Amino acid sequence: ASANANANANADGSARDSSSTHSATASASAASVATSDACFDDATIAQVLHAMDQLTSVFQFTHEEAQDAINAVGPDVTLAYNYILDQGGEDKGGAIVPIKNCSHLSEHAVLNVSSVKYENVCGHFREEQHQNQKQNQNLRPNDNEGKGKGRMKSEYIEGGKCPSGENWLCLHCGVVRCSRYVNGHCKDHAVESGHCIAVSLEDLSAWCYQCSAYLTHPSLDGTLQKLESLKFQG
Repeated sequence: ASANANANANADGSARDSSSTHSATASASAASVATSDACFDDATIAQVLHAMDQLTSVFQFTHEEAQDAINAVGPDVTLAYNYILDQGGEDKGGAIVPIKNCSHLSEHAVLNVSSVKYENVCGHFREEQHQNQKQNQNLRPNDNEGKGKGRMKSEYIEGGKCPSGENWLCLHCGVVRCSRYVNGHCKDHAVESGHCIAVSLEDLSAWCYQCSAYLTHPSLDGTLQKLESLKFQG
């Protein structure tokens, strides 16, 4: 019995050592990436750590591949993942596991469920055109130079259009913007406004731009159920 106990203890110790070694390696790699730019703040370092963990644990890329990707495109998991594939890397892992503890939900997933609409069209160019028309109306009649510039901008914006299908709903203000794989207007909106949580109108998945991760949380259930009902109604 004593021999078996010792064997089990040794096995448990080996497993812990292996886990600790993997964790230490990931932390060291992440620290190497983070310290390569002295301007990185705590939030960015946290994103680097999260990206390293996702790329190495979920997709099972090597730490070198993950580090090179983050150095090249930043701590955005999706961009880093695509960068590694473009460089010939192989995804050996499974599906992405959404995080359950996003700290931005209470501040940025505030859209009232009753006001949710399913409008699968990016509104970027339409709203830009509307704002530009208002600016043109405020120009002085004799301001020919400014008026001319306004007309040129209006004509450019009026001709702009984003394909429907890959759009995201901002859960803070309710605007609809296209994905990063179209014209990237949803990511632009997140950067400009700070509204970091959005839901895909294609597959109803939730994403946080600050965490660079998909989300799952009971507080999102009402919005997702409303969108699902609107998407598949009649």
